[in-house]
Amino acid sequence: MASHVAHHGEKGAGFGNASSTGSNRLRIAVLISGGGTNLQALIDRAQEGKLEADIVCVGSDRASAQGLMRAQKAGIPTFVVSYEKYLKADKIEPMDDALVSAVDARQRILRDQDDEARRDRLIRLMAAEKEIMAHVESYGARLVCLAGFMRLLTPFFLNHFRQGDRPGVVNIHPALLPAFPGQHGYRDTYRYGCKWGGISIHFVDEGEDTGPVIAQAVYPIWDEDSYEDVQQRGLHLEHLMYAQVVNWIARDQVRVVTRSGGRPRVRIEDPAYREVVGSWVEAAFRDRPDVVYRRT
Repeated sequence: MASHVAHHGEKGAGFGNASSTGSNRLRIAVLISGGGTNLQALIDRAQEGKLEADIVCVGSDRASAQGLMRAQKAGIPTFVVSYEKYLKADKIEPMDDALVSAVDARQRILRDQDDEARRDRLIRLMAAEKEIMAHVESYGARLVCLAGFMRLLTPFFLNHFRQGDRPGVVNIHPALLPAFPGQHGYRDTYRYGCKWGGISIHFVDEGEDTGPVIAQAVYPIWDEDSYEDVQQRGLHLEHLMYAQVVNWIARDQVRVVTRSGGRPRVRIEDPAYREVVGSWVEAAFRDRPDVVYRRT
């Protein structure tokens, strides 16, 4: 199953602070499915010298994703892995039965009660993920950032990028989790009649938008707001938050704490944490989303 790969420039060239380039910088891969506005925000922060990581590649499950053009314009290598080729293929390369069984026991995204049908689909998803993993590894990425990547990932992929006790895949979600998981966070928030909307950035686990929350921010929803108003206000926060979270991870300021009898909790060890969150609150209340980015 060949994938389309476009190499534009050197791996991660031109990203990050010139004074801090080197092998010790965090190398990240970004996965997208669409327009890539969060990707663009990360690219912008990198070109401003405010991203403490190198974006070394951008991948997509859709060759038509506009975000690929954003990456190519910035000189970032891109690749495309078609899930449909795997899902619709008459035959698929077999995988180790023990591995498939172990992944099936942990995954929470396929609920088909027919064991044979579920395992067949799982193998196909794992095959697509294996190709993505090969691309990401070829660029030496240590963190995978999902930015509108519309595919649920299996434990096969997640375990591959795990860094000790810390997950290695991060996602941004347009709702205040655990409320409104899934693909339509803005729509669901607006239709429910919420007075506040939210943005969540979380580590990815075996479920859908169920992983440990790294950062959250809220914005007001006024009575006169349209759905488009809500979405634009939320997107502005998304673009502020993602680079900050990447920087926290790059500085090793993110800790996943396991609590007795409870969910894992993420602790941020940035002395300026309250100032950062306060700047997000301020940005959410601005009539025009042009707040100065206070800290990165």
